[in-house]
Amino acid sequence: MRLGSVVVGSLGTNCYILTEDGKNCVVVDPGDEPDAILSAMEREGLGCAGILLTHGHDDHTGAVEELRRSTGAEVWISGEDAYRLDFEPDHLVKDGQEIKLGGMVFRVLAVPGHTEGSVLYLVDDVMLAGDTLFFRSIGRTDLPGGDWEQMKRSLQRIRAIDGDYLVLPGHGQTTSLMNELRRNPFLQ
Repeated sequence: MRLGSVVVGSLGTNCYILTEDGKNCVVVDPGDEPDAILSAMEREGLGCAGILLTHGHDDHTGAVEELRRSTGAEVWISGEDAYRLDFEPDHLVKDGQEIKLGGMVFRVLAVPGHTEGSVLYLVDDVMLAGDTLFFRSIGRTDLPGGDWEQMKRSLQRIRAIDGDYLVLPGHGQTTSLMNELRRNPFLQ
């Protein structure tokens, strides 16, 4: 699997572009600047097999409609966060679901707390964490839809994940699950 990213928007959202076959990609959290995302795909000669959303905040969804129009890709988001979009998503994801896109299999893990419908996507040894888990921090719970008690339960689920993963957060630098289990105060 090849992985690329484009940092977009005023909040510096990490939009990820993953490809297995070098022909089609999956775009995760296209928050803004659709032209920059499309340019990154074009440079690699990639079509878009689908768009996965970790949650429904605008800084993670702002470029979805343009990307969808330009590529014909379908959109996946949790049912609990679908109301945040100003269009109907193509698919609603559920905890434990496996999504096969672009030759990859993404496993959905529900992690409410940042929003009521936040999810992680696990693919190979990569965790697409959205705004749930960051380098030595976690996502905010004081925004509409946030809930500290739910976040604590979600962090317990993350602690129970077997193996190590490259953690790709919604903002900031990448990390690893093992690093966060050792050094993130919210996972102690």
